[in-house]
Amino acid sequence: MDRAWPIISNRRVLAVNQRWAGSPGRRVTLSADGWQAWAKPMGGKSYAIFLMNGGEQTVAASLPLRNVSAAFAGTAGVCARDLYTGKAVPVLKAGAPLAATLAVHDSAFYCAWPSADGGCGGANDCP
Repeated sequence: MDRAWPIISNRRVLAVNQRWAGSPGRRVTLSADGWQAWAKPMGGKSYAIFLMNGGEQTVAASLPLRNVSAAFAGTAGVCARDLYTGKAVPVLKAGAPLAATLAVHDSAFYCAWPSADGGCGGANDCP
């Protein structure tokens, strides 16, 4: 229980499950080496993005955010927050993918939103 509690009690992750913004989400990518990406709109132009390695080897997952939404195309950059830790991810330059190294059966969970000015101080709908 001590190992599972930080996961099952994470309020940011639970908020993704509880928020309805018109779609339950969808699978965006299923790669040949076993990782997949899922995205769910969170409102406005924010998206929850879940990366999961279902394979038997560590993988370098790289998701072009334009595959998630056209809202990420043509922006000055993309802001993101790690939903597991609550920490901000360094601003992604325009066109840069969301990337993570995923160990076997590991995952990463983010909320991302486009930045109009290259900064991340503006409003977003992330938990």
